[in-house]
Formats: sequence, C-alpha cells, structure tokens
Amino acid sequence: MAINYQYANLLNAGSFGLNVLSPDDIEMIHLATLDVLWNIGLKVMSPNARVIFGDSGCVVDEANQIVKIPPHIVEDAIQSTPATYRANAINPENDYVPGGKKTGFVNFGEAAQLIDPVTRKLRDATKKDVDDSVRFIDTLENIVGWERPLTPLDVDEDMASIYNAYSFFKHSSKHGFLGIYSVEHFKAAVKMGAVVAGGEDQLSQAPLFTCSSDPVSPLVLTEDATDVLIESCKFGIPIKINGLGLCGATTCVNLESTLVTHNSEVLGSIALGQLVRKGAPMVYGSSTSIMDLKTTLAAMGAPEMAMLSAAVAKLAQFYKMPSWVGGG
Repeated sequence: MAINYQYANLLNAGSFGLNVLSPDDIEMIHLATLDVLWNIGLKVMSPNARVIFGDSGCVVDEANQIVKIPPHIVEDAIQSTPATYRANAINPENDYVPGGKKTGFVNFGEAAQLIDPVTRKLRDATKKDVDDSVRFIDTLENIVGWERPLTPLDVDEDMASIYNAYSFFKHSSKHGFLGIYSVEHFKAAVKMGAVVAGGEDQLSQAPLFTCSSDPVSPLVLTEDATDVLIESCKFGIPIKINGLGLCGATTCVNLESTLVTHNSEVLGSIALGQLVRKGAPMVYGSSTSIMDLKTTLAAMGAPEMAMLSAAVAKLAQFYKMPSWVGGG
C-alpha cells in the first residue's frame, strides 16, 4: 500500500484542528474584549485583587467592586504569559509540556454521583471512589494528567478538595489538575506537594500540580477563586483560568458575544496574575457551553460546546498561551 506523505506532518503534530474563527474574527473578538475590560470592567470581589489592580494603574470603583483594566495592561499581560510550561509529574517520565497545537487529554470532572461499576446503579461518590479513579487514570497511557473526576460526599463538603489533593499525591504518578477553592486549601495542597517534591523550594521550581480559578459569568471574579489565583502566582504554581459561561443564561445567546464575555473574564484574570508575578505560568481555559432551554441545565456536551471549545483553542493560539477546553 502506498503511503501519502503529505499527511506526515499532521500526524506527527499529534493534533487535529477545526477552524471556526477567521483571523479577522479573532481580531474583532480581541478588540471587543479590550473595549469591555476598559469601558465596562469586571466585578472583582477580592479586596486583595482590587488593591493589586489599583496600584497597577487600573480604575477601581471600590463601592461597586468594579475594576476597569486599560488595554496596555491587558496587552502586556498577554506578552508576559509563557507560551508553555512543564507540567511536572510525580514520576518525571510522565512530564507533559502543553502549548502550540499539540493536544493532550485528561479526564473531566467534578461529579458528585457515579454509576456503580458493580451494581450499575447511581449513587453518591465516596473517598474510595476518588482513590480508585486516581489509580485507574494513572494506568491510561493516553491521559497526560489527573483532574479530580469526583467530589467525595462521605467527607465534609469543605474538605472535599483537600481529600482530592491527598488522594492524588498518594496514588498518582502524573501531573495533577486540582480544583482548589480557598487559600487555606491551597496552602494545604502546597504542604502535601512539598513532602512529595522534597521541599517547598523544589515544588515551586517544578510544580507537581496546576490550580484552577473559575470566573463567574457575566464578568465576575469571585473572592475565593481570585485569592487562590493570587497565591498560586506568588508561589509559582501554574493556574488555569476556566470560564464557564452559558449561552442564553449567563451570557448572550449568540456564540460570538459569548466568546467576548468569556475572553474578557479570562484575560482579566490573566492580567491580574501577571501583575502579581510577571511570567507566571497560566492556562487559557474553558468549560463554556449553552443552557438547555428545555431544562435550564448546563448542556455539557452539546454541539455548541464543541464549537466554543474550538474557538477558545484558536484564541489561545492567537495569544500564544497554553489552552484547556472541555470536551463534554
């Protein structure tokens, strides 16, 4: 059988593409984003973040918690965000370097219930399920890292992210993508990671996990998530900015306007991270989808989610940032 060598570069790139945005589309979304961030602004609920923004030349309306970010600060943040970083694994053989057009896969999360693998009945997730998921995902060669797939309901709700971090460090050999929702939990994860890495200095230089900070559409940076972003950038832990807008619910019903809202939330967060520590590793993320108009639930896996995810990946490539998008 003859081999068609014109496809060799595509196969070696390890990715496939869907061009949903033209260069002109991307430019218009970018310009609209700069307009939103400067003339509308973000509601920033963290007093610490408002101080950082204000000291850096942003306009802060303290009474209404609104921060307006000048375009030059946004552009500078884009330029100073690294195009890649090393997602260090507990076993160095599993290190992963995201960026460019390379595609890697991780599991999705975070479910409170699962179908029991033995009884096939729906039930609440437990600590044992979390442990089992870590060990199972660790065996999958095509999964580059572990993201918490479950939230255990047999522990106090406020301790769930602590247990997920503990389970990851105990059972995984890969890089972890941890959902950490308070500064106290971040500090606990750092202490656990330092034990595995051999000290806080070693963990800072070769982080074993990436955090997540989730804006709330439309255009809100919540206090806990934003404070985790600040502490993560200070310490040197990579952080993913994971917007989750819903067309027809928390964002405009059309996809283009939703992308402007999403882009504003992510770039505003990235601007904050780069003001905290220029060159801090950050990931342009997305779980944005649509609202199911029949049920009013988030349609995670709808065709529109795939379209938005492809568009977000193109925006991240435009900004030369690593990207993370939901596959449903």
